[in-house]
Amino acid sequence: MWIPRKQTVVAFTLLLTSCGAAAASRSDVSAPSEAVVTKPTYNDFGITVPAVGFPVTTPESAFPARLSLTTTDGKVLTFSPDDDPIVTQGVMAPTGKVVVSTSFTNGRTMIEWHDIRTDIITGELQIDGEFRAAAVAQDGKLVALIGTPTKSTSVVLVTPSGGEMRRWVFDGVVVPEAFSNAYAPNGDGLPIGVFVIEYLDTSTYRVRVIDTATGALGLPLNLRDKSQTVDEIMTAVSRTAVFEPANQLLFTLYQDATEGGEEIGSFIHTLGLVNGVWCLDVPQELGLADHPGALAVSPDGSRLFAASSTGGVAGYMVSDVINMGPEMPEARTTVALDATAQRVAMGASRDEVVVALGGSLFRMDPATLAVRDSFGWEMDVEALTVLDDGSIVIVGTGRMTLVSPQNEIMAERILPPEAAEIAQVAVVA
Repeated sequence: MWIPRKQTVVAFTLLLTSCGAAAASRSDVSAPSEAVVTKPTYNDFGITVPAVGFPVTTPESAFPARLSLTTTDGKVLTFSPDDDPIVTQGVMAPTGKVVVSTSFTNGRTMIEWHDIRTDIITGELQIDGEFRAAAVAQDGKLVALIGTPTKSTSVVLVTPSGGEMRRWVFDGVVVPEAFSNAYAPNGDGLPIGVFVIEYLDTSTYRVRVIDTATGALGLPLNLRDKSQTVDEIMTAVSRTAVFEPANQLLFTLYQDATEGGEEIGSFIHTLGLVNGVWCLDVPQELGLADHPGALAVSPDGSRLFAASSTGGVAGYMVSDVINMGPEMPEARTTVALDATAQRVAMGASRDEVVVALGGSLFRMDPATLAVRDSFGWEMDVEALTVLDDGSIVIVGTGRMTLVSPQNEIMAERILPPEAAEIAQVAVVA
């Protein structure tokens, strides 16, 4: 059982997994390359030392200094190279540096701000009532909390220094999703709006904005034409999301989608934190209407990628999404990989996109989506991140693996046995 921590840790052992090879099979996903190391050796930390390529002598020289893993059940695992992981139940800020947790006792909710770069609780606050964190602002301090929605929803805004800043009650189910990054010149330090999802039914929703000055629930602007507002009712299920900090965009993949009674399969909801929303069509050939999907953005914010477990991959230019024009923005490139799986994961660096279909991984050119290289590993990949040097951190099947640019395994760590499926892995800046 995991316990939300005040410096609570989950112990685990640094081990090599039983599959045991020190290099993944390269280029041909069905058979190992001749370069595969067949006699791995181990250092004092239990990490594989490849016979060629990248000898690992200490944990610090293998994995990045700090990594965070987010699980599908709302926990964040923070890894340091030579320490046990620390587990925090809560909501992460878009920057990936702060997690906010809540606990309820004796009619009051305790809110704690955890700096995952240091594993230190940097702020605490108690408020009346039972609430949970729903969204954290970009600064990692301002938090939107909600009570248990019934016929109405209570929304509270708090900061560690200012305490309770706002408390509203709205009819129906209203769930905060993000904060505007625009501030009123004579305000009290709050952004001008809170973007919320107003649920009209289990999977039928529309986007609204709470005016933090008045508490009024209004309409968002059109991301591509600020002279227009958006008032659309959609029926769909949110599956996965990725935040793009350069342009302050939150991309969310919705599936099982209908609009006006017409089945449209899937779309990418785009929320611009300046104040605007837009939806992107997904190429039908990706099969995202009824198959698992994944999203990724390039570090410079110029490109958005979508992938399906059917092997379809699409690439968008973010400038097409946010610039006003007469045409509906479409994917610039669409390709089909020669593999399918039950799940898909993807990540992007400055120089490449990596797509994982089960245990098959493909390194792709970000502009053309041409496959540069591929390799296989005995792992059902749940999440991955691509580092600037070309190495990849892949997570799945109960372990986390660092793969070199040459597709050799540099290090592995076993995840706590209680860990749920991993939704995201990231380097903590």
